[in-house]
Amino acid sequence: MSGLFLYEQPIIPKGFSFPNSYVELAKNGLIDNLEPWLLLYNDMATSLSYYGSMLLKYKEHCLIPFAVASDQSGIFNDGYVVLACFDGNDHSGNPKVYFHDYGYNEQYPDWDKRYHLNNFDEWLKLAKEESAQYKAERAESE
Repeated sequence: MSGLFLYEQPIIPKGFSFPNSYVELAKNGLIDNLEPWLLLYNDMATSLSYYGSMLLKYKEHCLIPFAVASDQSGIFNDGYVVLACFDGNDHSGNPKVYFHDYGYNEQYPDWDKRYHLNNFDEWLKLAKEESAQYKAERAESE
């Protein structure tokens, strides 16, 4: 696939690897429209911009963004951007998925108590459910 961007060394932490299901999805492009979610593997500039933002925000815990939900209509998350990020400190090959919500103004809980999904496959299932709900709500409001 032309334009495929997966972070590489030295950008990502040593020992981190992407889940196989994410890499296969990126290489084969076998994903339906997940609106409002957009996978970042086709956009190097946006990927690097959000990654830099996460490095500045979370100096003690590396988050590697792989998807962004952005909905200016406000149907999803009141219009605030949400990032889905791999846990860059996880060297298992099947890292947890954390979220960064640009609309959240409270103090974030410590990493052990912070909401997460166990892996990319769980995230993909949730993203598909959220996408179906989002599309239904958007159709109702039109």
